[in-house]
Amino acid sequence: MLKIIDRYLLTSFLLPLSYCLTAFFVLFVAYDMSDQLRDFLSKQIPGYKIAAYYVYYIPIIFQLTAPFATLLAMLYCLGNMSRTNEIIAMRASGIALFRIIRPYLLMGVVLYGVTLVVADVFVPRARRLASEIMPKPTTVHSVFSAPNTMTSVDFVNAQHDRQWKIATVLVESNMFQNVTVLQYTHGRERRLNYKLEAARAEHIAGYGWWFYDVHRIDYFLDGTFAPVHRLSKYHVPETRWNEQPQDILSARQSEPELMTFQDLWRQMRSADNGSDNYRKLRMEVHNRIAQPVACFVFVLLAAPFGIFHTRAGMVKGVITSIMLCLVYYLVLALFVNLGTNGYLPPQLAAWSPSVVFACLGGYLLYRMR
Repeated sequence: MLKIIDRYLLTSFLLPLSYCLTAFFVLFVAYDMSDQLRDFLSKQIPGYKIAAYYVYYIPIIFQLTAPFATLLAMLYCLGNMSRTNEIIAMRASGIALFRIIRPYLLMGVVLYGVTLVVADVFVPRARRLASEIMPKPTTVHSVFSAPNTMTSVDFVNAQHDRQWKIATVLVESNMFQNVTVLQYTHGRERRLNYKLEAARAEHIAGYGWWFYDVHRIDYFLDGTFAPVHRLSKYHVPETRWNEQPQDILSARQSEPELMTFQDLWRQMRSADNGSDNYRKLRMEVHNRIAQPVACFVFVLLAAPFGIFHTRAGMVKGVITSIMLCLVYYLVLALFVNLGTNGYLPPQLAAWSPSVVFACLGGYLLYRMR
């Protein structure tokens, strides 16, 4: 049960936090509207669709601005309490500095969890829905422009040396048309073992894959092949082939930042552990988990600078904390780039900046106690 002081401290933080998030969203809408108003009018997009377009952007803007909104809200609420001598009164009555900061630290943890869920559950879907209303010349539209039909899908199951080439995928009916499956031998001397060509294929949960109008071609060690074996139907149980339709469909999402965690894990499961693609996928997973922790880090950085008592000291503290946060993002971008290119392990690249700056904030708080 929250005590009176906790309720007061949280209220003093949540109100400016909501103002900051709203202000960031309004600024985005104003800027984007000035840039795209002509496109909205030329394409005769109805008003309700324009409103829906910006509603879909709410989780995207929240994910991007939550850490910085946390920083500004912390600086405002602590600076305001310091200006009115409320911090001095609390400490004079025997309340430790950590006890004052504790509700904000807990809110940093809560905001980390909320931002992580929003980034994984809502953001990919929001980008797809927004691109359906106003396509943009980005990979978002190229991936999601035809959600019910996919063409030219190429999927590689590196762990089982199998490659799928599919001309057309009917997503709603779970039907694959003009399918070619190349099965290679496992080992150093990788060679083509056999090839399946089917007019149609479908996956039935619990039974596996069914191929229709099949041509199977078996290859010998010298590269020659046996006569074509024609079959009206060909069945492969799930115990032999572990590919699921979702694994193959996720292959179209070539940009890792557009995938959910589930899509990323599917791609990693089918990728070669030593490949560049596997390393980039691992980097994206760790970065996706580590990036929202900036909400907690910014609480630690803002707290010591927001508690300066004098007006000059408070202004100086606000500027210093904002500069530190900008440096944090620059260092984070550098480490992510190093991890993506293989110069650092993904775990170290994703988490090192947050750990270092969190320790810096903790040290500054310790000096103020």
